[in-house]
Amino acid sequence: MGPSGVPIPKQDYIDTVMEYYVLPNSPADTVAQTVFTPEGLYPITGVKSLELNTPVDQGIDILDLTMDELEAGTVTSVFGYSQSAIIGALMQRGYKGYTVPDDLADTTQFIFVGNELNPDGGLLSRFPGLTLPSLGLDFYGATPENAYPTFNYTQEYDGFADFPRYPLKFLSDLNAVMGIFLVHTRYTDPEYLPIGAVTPISRGGTAIELPTTSPLTQSYYFIRTENLPLLAPLRAIPIIGEPLAALVQPALKVIVDLGYGDPAHGFLTGTQPFANVETPFGLFPDVDPMEVLTLFVAGIEKGIQDFIHALGPDGSVARELSEIRLPSFELPTVVLPAPHEVLPAIAALVTEVLDRVSGAAASLYAPLLPTADIINAILLPLPAYNLALLVDGIEQALSGDVINGVVNALLRPVAADVGLVTLAVMISLAVWGQGISGAVNDIMGPRTV
Repeated sequence: MGPSGVPIPKQDYIDTVMEYYVLPNSPADTVAQTVFTPEGLYPITGVKSLELNTPVDQGIDILDLTMDELEAGTVTSVFGYSQSAIIGALMQRGYKGYTVPDDLADTTQFIFVGNELNPDGGLLSRFPGLTLPSLGLDFYGATPENAYPTFNYTQEYDGFADFPRYPLKFLSDLNAVMGIFLVHTRYTDPEYLPIGAVTPISRGGTAIELPTTSPLTQSYYFIRTENLPLLAPLRAIPIIGEPLAALVQPALKVIVDLGYGDPAHGFLTGTQPFANVETPFGLFPDVDPMEVLTLFVAGIEKGIQDFIHALGPDGSVARELSEIRLPSFELPTVVLPAPHEVLPAIAALVTEVLDRVSGAAASLYAPLLPTADIINAILLPLPAYNLALLVDGIEQALSGDVINGVVNALLRPVAADVGLVTLAVMISLAVWGQGISGAVNDIMGPRTV
């Protein structure tokens, strides 16, 4: 199955998925069978696309019908990327009565990438119980701990699959949300994932195999991301952007990674929970302040070294300068219409101008509805969720755990708001960016007449 926005996987997608993820975890004679799923994700995949709940329900129904057609005992790998990983994970849970057919139950496994239901990191499992009706979005919870054999791959800072555990860390949230657009989309990009990158370290690759409660059936892998998505705008500045990002990144990474549990992102120091166990958001990471300070100072030192290298003869500045080419200009050839062609030419020009203005206007007002829906989600369902968190904290305090209960009652709603409002604002800005880009393209794009 394809990811959001890709209802019908193309051949290059199929080939990459088979090479990177399916065949390394399946019998050698496994063959691909593509499955159409709607894969809408309003408003990210378009202001007129389906809200998530609808294509998920339709997708799991389609997957169920597809598996019913397989012969009993067929060794089956169900591959899902992003939204289709949600579909596969929900089938593991028996969502709305959909389950793996009984005659395939012992021969079926699941392979997920960019899974929003990652037990530790999935956006839709970080805030369990939250629903946003105006966006047609349910936070479904986590992939089951050990329902079926599962191979799960997550890229660092993928905001859909690797959302911070401690959302009070605003920079961590912002970095993750930017990772939705810059990292989450690249699980099948060969340039981003060189061959072997998704193979566990123990087998010669670069993916980190995470501890699980059932290591024989649950395999969760973590793939490092080289650059912080947060610094992508800085890196986009010609010539000086890359050196400045190199200067800032090592120290900034220490701060960003605190949102995940510790300055090493948890996975190198053993402080993270089991990867297949649901881990809702928390308030404060349990870290040693001196360790953080030591790593931060080391990051500053490394940043200075990287900055100096970037300015050197083998650095990014020299490479960019060597690639600069002066543009060439050619004067356009002007062909005047014959006298009898003037009036039709004017009519065609007026028609095209009005068509372009109409299209640009439509692109500009299209984001209004999703913006209103996002505001609705912030003003109505989110306060209700905050109230539920407050009540949970009060109950915890009344049950005897007074200090932790009071802290949770007061701060868990704030933490949820910081993470979710950051996400909402960035998605709204992305929708408006799409609208403005569409308007500019309508006005300035190639002539159609």
